[in-house]
Amino acid sequence: MRQKMIFMFSLLLFIFSIPLFISLKELNDFNLSLKFNMPKLNFNFWDKIKNKTETEDRDKLTYAFKVLDQSTDTILDLTLKEFTLGAVATEMPLTFESEALKAQAVAAYTYFSNLKEKNAQNPDPALRGADFAVDSAKWLYYTSKEQMQLRWEENFSTYYEKLCQAVEPVLGQSLKQNGELIQALYHSISSGNTEDIVDVFGGSCEYLKPVPSPEDLFAPGYLSSKEFDLEAFKTIVKAKWPDVYFSDNSQAIIQVTRRSPSGMVIEAKIGQKSTSGRVIRDLFALRSANFDVNIQNDKILFAVKGYGHGVGMSQYGAQDMAKNGANYKQILARYYPGTELCS
Repeated sequence: MRQKMIFMFSLLLFIFSIPLFISLKELNDFNLSLKFNMPKLNFNFWDKIKNKTETEDRDKLTYAFKVLDQSTDTILDLTLKEFTLGAVATEMPLTFESEALKAQAVAAYTYFSNLKEKNAQNPDPALRGADFAVDSAKWLYYTSKEQMQLRWEENFSTYYEKLCQAVEPVLGQSLKQNGELIQALYHSISSGNTEDIVDVFGGSCEYLKPVPSPEDLFAPGYLSSKEFDLEAFKTIVKAKWPDVYFSDNSQAIIQVTRRSPSGMVIEAKIGQKSTSGRVIRDLFALRSANFDVNIQNDKILFAVKGYGHGVGMSQYGAQDMAKNGANYKQILARYYPGTELCS
């Protein structure tokens, strides 16, 4: 009897387990169908979002410039943002107006993009494949974020945020004429008018002609001076030109023979040696080549106007325009007339 009951119980258990087995098999078959046969759903919208994000990430990592950093003797690959931030920081005080900083960002990016093209056409072996040379430690043309932190110290966060806010909206914008990048020269303070490039560097550019910049007359550091003893002056000159001859007439030791319309010295004579105002500026470390010379009591005094070569955009002129409501496009249009702002 007991064996019969066990048999009946086993039989019932087997009968009731058949549907469960079939259900499990069907569920497994259904999962396999999903895995291998399910039609592909349309995720096109999400693919676009994913692709857009990946493209933006790649753009952020695209290197715009390869520079030789002379402070470390290494080649740096810099993104557009890294280089532009570093270039503006070296060229303009972060106390300046944002529109002036924007104008500087466009001018710097244009200038170095133009230089990159020129150096690519005539590579300099000394650059070792770089587009041009910088010195990040000396803040020459470019500096790093780390160098900014060292110099700005407790002001770093404020200055860096302002720098980013000014630069980021104009990243990649450049100035062109006839579809070609211009030579976007700039300087600190003009003498009241910018200079014609032909009088300073030679050549000719329609967009680097003199333009009024009267605001510079009120810029800090517009006037400067340097004084030399007569003998110290002669020593400096002879170190450069050992065969130079000086007459006994001290008033003839240096004479200006030609100036630009704004007053910059184009040609001068030191003793019997003819030279340019630019050479004299470099020789005596003057702030510009717009100078007057006064000789009295064995002293030579240089009275200097402006700061820099005077060609292109005046940075203090740009600052004054910005303070008076001009935007960066108006600033660039003033100092680079006839050029086109391109994205």
